[in-house]
Amino acid sequence: MFSWKKAGFVAGLFCALMLWVSCGDTYRPVANPIVSPGGNPECSLQDCHAYVLYTNPNGPGGVVGDGMLEQIDITADAVTLDVTVGRNPLFAAFLGLGTSEIFTANQADSSVTEQSFSAVSPPSVITLPAGSSPVALGGTQSDAIYVVNSTSPQECPYGAVNVVSSNNVVTNTICVGKNPVAVRQLPSNGAVYVLNQGDNTVSVIDPVSVAVTATIPVGTTPVWATANLGGSYLFVVNKGSGNLTAIHTVDNTTTSIAMGTGATSAPVYSIFDSRRNRLYVANFGDNSVTVLDLSQSTPQVLKQVVSLGPGAVGPTTIAPLADGTRYYVANTTSNNVSVIDASSNTLSTTNAANPISLGTPASNTQPLWIESEPTSTKILVTTPAPAPGTAPANNPNAAAGVTIIRTDTNTISNFVQGPKGDPNCQINPVAVPPTTCSFQLPLQILTYAHN
Repeated sequence: MFSWKKAGFVAGLFCALMLWVSCGDTYRPVANPIVSPGGNPECSLQDCHAYVLYTNPNGPGGVVGDGMLEQIDITADAVTLDVTVGRNPLFAAFLGLGTSEIFTANQADSSVTEQSFSAVSPPSVITLPAGSSPVALGGTQSDAIYVVNSTSPQECPYGAVNVVSSNNVVTNTICVGKNPVAVRQLPSNGAVYVLNQGDNTVSVIDPVSVAVTATIPVGTTPVWATANLGGSYLFVVNKGSGNLTAIHTVDNTTTSIAMGTGATSAPVYSIFDSRRNRLYVANFGDNSVTVLDLSQSTPQVLKQVVSLGPGAVGPTTIAPLADGTRYYVANTTSNNVSVIDASSNTLSTTNAANPISLGTPASNTQPLWIESEPTSTKILVTTPAPAPGTAPANNPNAAAGVTIIRTDTNTISNFVQGPKGDPNCQINPVAVPPTTCSFQLPLQILTYAHN
């Protein structure tokens, strides 16, 4: 049993984090993966790591505390390093392609934390201009990262983007549209696209002149964007209007593509499968996935609605395996994970229990972010509570962490507990009454760079 005053606190906090899905229309993105080459990435035993971003709603003294960026050895399912970041971190991203340097947007501190995992060193903290409220960041450059602020410094009437150099200095502030929520940069230091949810537009930034060169109208309530491999198209996910806006980046012309059942589909996330050259879109509103074929000069819908199986409700994120055989869908509302065969785009029959149960609705496991790793042997899922029977044996009060699924059997193989809210708290399950501790909440997982 976990110590967040039962499910009420969990539901309230989760609603605050997931307004973009079921509790409202404001989106707070939880990851910004970066475009990478196609093929099947591989990692050595020394380089197979996942990075999990945690927020700390109940730190020492019962106030919001510093969050954590945690490094996990994927081969051993063990925590190897904890790095303290700022308060209310919302988003983390690699710097450029193939690096072990990660930046984190800390909304409550108006700051960005930088940590290199290639050497043991303390994190660097970059203070943003007064009035900044960082909610997302990302880019494909090795010398800069773009930080999205939902509210802006005084020189901007609405939102702003700060450019942070690789030596951790804010070099530019660029004014964009109302309530920007996400950013995507095209490959090879290409144009930077910023999603403005407040006015349903996308601001296009030239990274050379560091200025907005175009403003593109898109659908209602844009929440996410994904580029294809070469960057010729950028796909903007519009939750409110139930469609994608496909931006042809050569001239920034647009095409609207309906998702699922249309206006009620409420798409919230997309991801590119480089092995099959496809785009997968999670439709939260009608509990489906839409598959687009990107191998042609013009994107085509390959399959409009993919059934996620009995009892699967609330798909939020998708993780394709690097080998191209399957993709996994995290269903937040129903506490389960669907396994889809990528050849047929139908529910996989390789395992009897599909979707894979992470517990009953009362368990509040609420899988939010799902990620694969380069060897296609494991799936990692953020779970604010452990699936029943997976908590560490020495801590029956365990709560919040990462659930690990083996892809050969599609069964839960492990649970990696997250950090405590107060590191000095001591758990004593045999005391009367038992002594419990609060745990930080997992938001996002990064493994290898992909878009």
